[in-house]
Amino acid sequence: MKQQIISAICFLYALGINAQTSEKNNLNYVYSQKEVPSGIDNYLFSTYYFNGKKTYNLRGAVMSSTAPVSTFKINPSGSSFAVIAQKGKDGDVQIFDLWKSDKMLFKIESKGSIPTAICYSPDSRLLAVSNSNNKIMFYDTRDYKAQQQVTIGSKAQMIVISSNNYFLAAAEENNVEIWNLQNNTLRTTIQTEASINDLEFSADNSKLAVLGANGKMNTYDTKTFSMLQSYDALGNARHCYFHSDGKYIAVVTGDKRISIVNLMNVQDRDFIDNPTGGITDLRFIKDSKKQTYLAYNTTSSIIYTFMNKLSPFYTKLLSDELSDKMNTWMKQMPGETLEDYNKRVNDKTRAEQLVLYEREIATKMADHLADRSEITLGSYNPTSSMLSVQFNTMPNIYLNVPSNEINDFSDPGKLGFRNAVYGLNKSDQFELIYADVYNKNNKKTYVFNNLNRKSLDYLKSDENFVPLALVQKSNMEDMKLQGIKDDMIKLAKQQNVISDNTHISVDANVVSDVDASGKKIMNYKVRFSYTVDKQFSSKEDFGPGKYNTEQSGAAKSMLSIMKKAFETDFAQYIVSGKHLKVNITGMADAAPIAGTIAYDGCYGDFTNEPVYKNNDLSNISVSKSSGITENDQLAFLRAVGVKDYIVKNVPDFTKMNSEYNYNIEIAKGTGSEYRRITVEYIFVDAF
Repeated sequence: MKQQIISAICFLYALGINAQTSEKNNLNYVYSQKEVPSGIDNYLFSTYYFNGKKTYNLRGAVMSSTAPVSTFKINPSGSSFAVIAQKGKDGDVQIFDLWKSDKMLFKIESKGSIPTAICYSPDSRLLAVSNSNNKIMFYDTRDYKAQQQVTIGSKAQMIVISSNNYFLAAAEENNVEIWNLQNNTLRTTIQTEASINDLEFSADNSKLAVLGANGKMNTYDTKTFSMLQSYDALGNARHCYFHSDGKYIAVVTGDKRISIVNLMNVQDRDFIDNPTGGITDLRFIKDSKKQTYLAYNTTSSIIYTFMNKLSPFYTKLLSDELSDKMNTWMKQMPGETLEDYNKRVNDKTRAEQLVLYEREIATKMADHLADRSEITLGSYNPTSSMLSVQFNTMPNIYLNVPSNEINDFSDPGKLGFRNAVYGLNKSDQFELIYADVYNKNNKKTYVFNNLNRKSLDYLKSDENFVPLALVQKSNMEDMKLQGIKDDMIKLAKQQNVISDNTHISVDANVVSDVDASGKKIMNYKVRFSYTVDKQFSSKEDFGPGKYNTEQSGAAKSMLSIMKKAFETDFAQYIVSGKHLKVNITGMADAAPIAGTIAYDGCYGDFTNEPVYKNNDLSNISVSKSSGITENDQLAFLRAVGVKDYIVKNVPDFTKMNSEYNYNIEIAKGTGSEYRRITVEYIFVDAF
């Protein structure tokens, strides 16, 4: 029921419908409020705020009423929220149910120390509380009992945790302490020119932004915590927030102004001005269609502005696609001998292939940009015979034009760009790197060739490359994995557990990463998945309302392959104390559940268990007494069943520092073909 309520609220808000006054103005949704929002926070597409002793939802309904609120944070899973309630010179931290008005769930007493700042870990499993005794306490969000603590050098007024749970940044005045949460040690300290008004980690954990009261913002590389870039002229610099892809950051630069800063291009800024004033806080949020809005407060409203002007982070998109293509290219092909593979894949050919793919992907993304651009002709240098051709969307190019032909270039509209090849520069802009420029005036072709230009260095840097020896090792082990799969599938068919209509996939590869200390590491990723032909899925996979892995021949067969692999060749990666991430995805179809499906409690009861639904963090509750009423719960139990199988059948995993993450996917269609599970193991720093 809770998930249905969330979906309904998000849908209504996406349409700009509100019980309070709501007005769509151009690309803005304006939600009028009777109280002045002092600060805001979000869960999915819903915005909440506080004023004085109370907190409110977007409809203006009171969510809590307590002592004066100084800080307000929503649990990322959407189950609850925490406030610092000030009582004179004292205070405590209070946790409330997000979905029931004024229902306090827990209270963290001050006990001789005053809380100064709070933040949830991005996976919602911990609440961090800094206090006046120069300590940061970490509380388990299931029962809010203290788990651990660190002693810092100040009374932190702001704390934030990176989304990979590697770092905690704590700030007071002009000092930031960066703590390594993997071993609870101080990683480094950052000193700034002015007192700090805000700090934020980017969603991909690559950057830390520190916003100063002097109107200057510095960004830092989280591998080394060296400064990347400084941005000035940001006014009062009250608050900042990263766009989800990391290309932009929004900054409250004054009572009536927000600046949108392009982190890839210091000259590129956009502004949002609001005459009402009172802007103190902001958030980038996404609706159900994954469209990005900027939510911010004024003295009388919460405003959502559609951010359709922001360009994609092309460099990141290129990098992701390039990695996928290179991983496929470096796989040993079926029937390819090791000798032939070593001829095809080596350091030289890999570097060459990387450049070819880079050009191919960038050219596809650019989508004939030169033909769609406004073109003007610049200066001509008769000494070098170079003519400047200028685009409104890209950097200039220079054509070699003999002086006796320069008069044929009077009309830029007569130029056509054939066989164009594009790249990306450091400012995330497309640039033309090759073109046959055809002049319709004189019917001649002029070649622009900058193919040897310096491409994006980071794409070819050693820190992002997996050593070829490890690639080859991964290929050999992938072949062993396929052999184990084939043997176990043959056995499952002999036992009539599955037929030729079930298709199980296994895959292994090495991925470059960086640990919390900044050291380059190599992770080993092993993925198991399956599909079943539609007409046989109800027989060989989960039937309607089924969740136990024993009830799916396909799931049982896949898990038996996994068990066999980790009992034999792949047992080498099960190392005591090493970090293991297990990502399990449970799926369900859209067929509505009529009434209640009995749950036998075989996996235990769950209350507000964090789970990712379509990449958004949410929570699931299911118990033997309540039974199953939602497809979300079915998908979740299918994922939980995998963990149960792992714990019982591969007990050596308990020796590792194992982290289990649940994902659920609910299909739009109905049918057993949508009731699958997948499992991904990431052995961190495996080599």
